[in-house]
Amino acid sequence: MDDLAALLRKLFRHAFCFITASLVLALLLPSFRAMGLGLALGTAVSVAISWNLGRKTERITRHLVQRSETRTLGFGFVTRVGIVLAATYLAFKAPQVNLVGMVIGLVFVQFGTIVYGIFSAFRKH
Repeated sequence: MDDLAALLRKLFRHAFCFITASLVLALLLPSFRAMGLGLALGTAVSVAISWNLGRKTERITRHLVQRSETRTLGFGFVTRVGIVLAATYLAFKAPQVNLVGMVIGLVFVQFGTIVYGIFSAFRKH
């Protein structure tokens, strides 16, 4: 679990830097405002989804280590879909948020996980 926590911390740090850069560019460049706000919203949702998945992974791992017979219940998938649907609704209703930027931001942390995995595999070999 320490590897997962370290990975999430590193990814969240980069995601928050990306959100900050998107918001600063949205404030400085009026032509980039809608895209910057969309990128910031999508990346924030991506962070929320990844945090949710990390917590669920921790809970399931703890449950398996303790060899508990009871089944863990949760609304993980429903929560993640609800978060994405709320962000999509917001992007549709707010003209100052670009929907394409929001969708690009949605995959930021997931793409970062893949890139980090590839780099760490090359570092080990």
